[in-house]
Amino acid sequence: MKACLALAAALLLSSAAVADTPSFSVKQFGAQFIEAPPGRDNNLLPMGSLGAQEKVETHAVVAFDNRLIVDLPSFGDDAKVTATAILANKTQAPLGAASVAGFRKLSADGRKTTYSFSVTRLPDGGVAGVVFSGQVRVMVASAVKKTSVPFQPKVGQKLDLGLGNVVVANVDAGSVTLSGDDRVSAIAAVRLVKPDGSAVAGERGAYSRRGGTDGTAVAVQWQFAAPVSAGKLEVSVYQDLGAVQVPVNLVVTKPY
Repeated sequence: MKACLALAAALLLSSAAVADTPSFSVKQFGAQFIEAPPGRDNNLLPMGSLGAQEKVETHAVVAFDNRLIVDLPSFGDDAKVTATAILANKTQAPLGAASVAGFRKLSADGRKTTYSFSVTRLPDGGVAGVVFSGQVRVMVASAVKKTSVPFQPKVGQKLDLGLGNVVVANVDAGSVTLSGDDRVSAIAAVRLVKPDGSAVAGERGAYSRRGGTDGTAVAVQWQFAAPVSAGKLEVSVYQDLGAVQVPVNLVVTKPY
């Protein structure tokens, strides 16, 4: 009996450990392959061209089964992906770092996001395809928890959100900026509830993150479609915030 109980406990612990491991997938869903005109003649570029004679780009969805993706701006610094050309003679040529789209899309359920990778210069002599490989750093959370705190539209007010020293850094007619350390990034949503019971949801506006001798400083602006007034802030906070390194290996071949 004791052996059975011990085995059951071990299986439960094993299941909990597996469930706690982020589970994700990467699915490529689109690409384009544009070669330079013969002789790289600018006069032959199509109407409406943005100036790049050639471009290879692909898109992929990163999906998590047991995590929520943190909805924060991405500026490309969370991805380390390089591009490699597959030449017509089957050899390869490095193309350097791939460009990564700065503003990602997020699904309604918060579990899927898109990435776009591209290069705008290909080697002369014919290219059969391009490989994008590396990894992207995705911030995820296990859940979202809601909390409520009193609010006064006053710069310097401290908000007890369980995220360290969070203060009201700026207030104007239609927005509130909250600042603190990296934990401020865990704020998923903000709603302003006025004394009469009416409420208005905030929409994330400006976002800044900078390092210094005193640590990292983060400031997030929340914009409201109504005048900011005293009341309370209902704040949704990501739980168990962390980063997952997602491997990327995507191939775009010449379509003709």
